[in-house]
Amino acid sequence: MEKHSPVKPSDPFLGVGVVSRNSVDAAITVAYRRRTRLMLIPSRRQIDSAQFGAGYLGWTTSEFAEYVRARDPERRIELCRDHGGPWMNSREAEIASPSEALDSCMRSFSEDIAAGFDLLHIDTSEEGSGAARLQVAIDRLTELYRRCWMESCRQAADVAYEIGFEPQGVSTNDPDEFKAALRQVLDGIDGIGAPRPRFVVAQTGTKVAEIGNVGRFHQPEARAETLRAIGTLAAISHEQGLRLKAHNCDYLSPEEAALLIDAGVDAFNVAPEFGVVETRSLLRVMDELELDKAKEEFLALAFDSLKWQKWMLDPTTAGDVERAVIAGHYVFRAEAGLRIREEVEHELARRGCPALDRILREPVVRRIESHLSSLSLSRRAAR
Repeated sequence: MEKHSPVKPSDPFLGVGVVSRNSVDAAITVAYRRRTRLMLIPSRRQIDSAQFGAGYLGWTTSEFAEYVRARDPERRIELCRDHGGPWMNSREAEIASPSEALDSCMRSFSEDIAAGFDLLHIDTSEEGSGAARLQVAIDRLTELYRRCWMESCRQAADVAYEIGFEPQGVSTNDPDEFKAALRQVLDGIDGIGAPRPRFVVAQTGTKVAEIGNVGRFHQPEARAETLRAIGTLAAISHEQGLRLKAHNCDYLSPEEAALLIDAGVDAFNVAPEFGVVETRSLLRVMDELELDKAKEEFLALAFDSLKWQKWMLDPTTAGDVERAVIAGHYVFRAEAGLRIREEVEHELARRGCPALDRILREPVVRRIESHLSSLSLSRRAAR
């Protein structure tokens, strides 16, 4: 297997999805408790500028950045836009014109840069409600990279980049196709004199569905082959001075994540898993407090949101409760969701128990720490 350079603790290698306000606080807690660095990776559907209606967390881009910076005096948290790009905010769903979609997402990127984001993930994999053709995605990526770089220069901002040009699948990239596509993108970036990206996203056989990982890497019979393919993709990336980023690494054990790192993955993202962890914790608290009516109201609210649909297997055996658990974090900040949480908070206070957010945050903290522990199990950990 290709020998890859060590991963240093000073290099943030874990991207924490901004699935709730508690996930943000949990990441900050871990960064200071473990004296490490982490990436917070809000998608546009989670957090966006005011002109896009913010996101389901209820923060605008600038409000989110201000919240984190006020609690992170040592700058242990990198603010990283995840899946920035055309059609990545639900308000762009009706846009038919590609040029209009690019202009729209560029307004979002400009707000990210103004808010002091450290890294922008430029993802051009979508075309309306479907997937963009690879060549189209490459051309749009090069154009958006140019615009973002020029905007960062205009604002005198130091911004790093992550590039991705295809939807996440269950398998790995064909190495030759990946190399050719990456070469084309880098030629375009080099041609305008812009700095190369920090990360490139590849297909690493990791894919989240329901409450598990269904990628080929997670299949024991395919793991060795998948790791060899990842090693090749990592070598291609490293030859170009880029780090390899894996997405959809939820529900992996520390031992499994360490295998990815050993194969050449330099960083990975985890997101919906933290939302499921917090939702389960909330339901457990309601059970302990015997708030049966509030629990049923929350499950109905989450189920009726239909936010679980994108995560389901086809066919699926998941019942209504499991679907509601998958969608729970999407409704934490909904009006009814806030009312239910206030009811739980009131009952906790009446019984002299700790605050709800404190109770819900700790399981997320533990899960982030579990993912972080994968580096210590890896042979690539800098000693």
